[in-house]
Amino acid sequence: MTDTSTLQGEGAASAPTHLNGVFLSEKSKLFWLALWTGALTIVTFGIYRFWARTRLRRYIWSSIKPGGDSFEYTGTGLEKFLGFLIALVVIMVYSGILQVVLDFIGYSLFGEVISGPNSSMDDAVIHIGLTFGAGLAILPLIFFAQYRARRYMMSRTRWRGLRFAMDAAALGYTWRAMLYFAAWFVSFGLLTPLVTFRLEKYMTDRMWYGDARFEQTGQWTALYAAMKHQFIAVAVLLLGAAIIYFGQAVALGGTVMIAGGLWLIFGFVYYQVESFKYLTAHKVLDGKVHFTSNASSARVISIFVLGVVLIAVLVVGLIIAFGTLFGLFALAGSGHDVTGVDRWAEIIAGIGLGAGLGVIFGSLVALVCIGAFVIVFISAPILGHYVDTLRVENAEPLEQIHQRAGDNMVDADGFADALDVGGAF
Repeated sequence: MTDTSTLQGEGAASAPTHLNGVFLSEKSKLFWLALWTGALTIVTFGIYRFWARTRLRRYIWSSIKPGGDSFEYTGTGLEKFLGFLIALVVIMVYSGILQVVLDFIGYSLFGEVISGPNSSMDDAVIHIGLTFGAGLAILPLIFFAQYRARRYMMSRTRWRGLRFAMDAAALGYTWRAMLYFAAWFVSFGLLTPLVTFRLEKYMTDRMWYGDARFEQTGQWTALYAAMKHQFIAVAVLLLGAAIIYFGQAVALGGTVMIAGGLWLIFGFVYYQVESFKYLTAHKVLDGKVHFTSNASSARVISIFVLGVVLIAVLVVGLIIAFGTLFGLFALAGSGHDVTGVDRWAEIIAGIGLGAGLGVIFGSLVALVCIGAFVIVFISAPILGHYVDTLRVENAEPLEQIHQRAGDNMVDADGFADALDVGGAF
């Protein structure tokens, strides 16, 4: 839907003053697309997933139509596959070097401790420390992959024939993200708004639509309002712990802590939605075009909960149906000439084997279906809610934006694929 503004001269309509986000996706088409691409991914032992994700992105992108004009995804499965291979080699080399360094630290610097009288305990502590260090050492690759994944998707997205793009600045994002992660860790999460705002600003300030640059404005302290439910949830959790410790009321305290845990989950979702709304409202394109979002955390949670319940019912139903069907086939194949206890035992064993095979087969079918169900009932509806509640304000300057050169990325979003980061679809 596109809303038009006042007339510019007699009888001539000007460009629309704002554009409403529109998400038009047919669940049946999306389900069958996700189903057969998921099945091919399993049959090919995961190799087809690069082409599967490409096909899904093309369909999802074409379903997003701000102002009636759909997005276009131009990425290919082959470049994603080759990018994954490149990223895999880099990660393997990095992991090998990391392992050599950790071994040197563990067996050279701590060699005397490990061989001491308390070697078993000290050895366990050191290995835990080295494992934690290895986990931290992977973080730079994860942050690097996050930036590269967004840059790749931007470079392969068009709207109204104009390319999106992002500057090559993944290394700068990586070391900043490491510093902000350290700040978040030592502050016990209290600096979450700072981390969210600064990292998003770094990315947004390097994004382009055609020859027009995006800019992230606003203040990071404004995001604390989005954390209110997390603060309340922590207070409820502390109250429950106090009731158990001081009041010796385990049942009451446990109930309060469960309520606090559920409230904390809601608080995380609330923060994600509200921070998205704030950051969206303070994004500017070419210094003129603005954006607003009316996304609802309650709606996002309801989509997720209903989707999980529906998927659980469907998956259990599939497994039971296949188990029953195979069991009936086994019963039909056993014949009806029943004589003696041994014959009954043979029939029961055959039915049990058939039902077991049916459950196994049903589980494989359910595994394929789960991916399709998650996309159709959770991921796509949540994305659709974000798109439908998005609005582009002061859209007239969009008509003055021109094309820019293409952005070739050798590794595509291979690091994101290898490390399983970078978002849905």
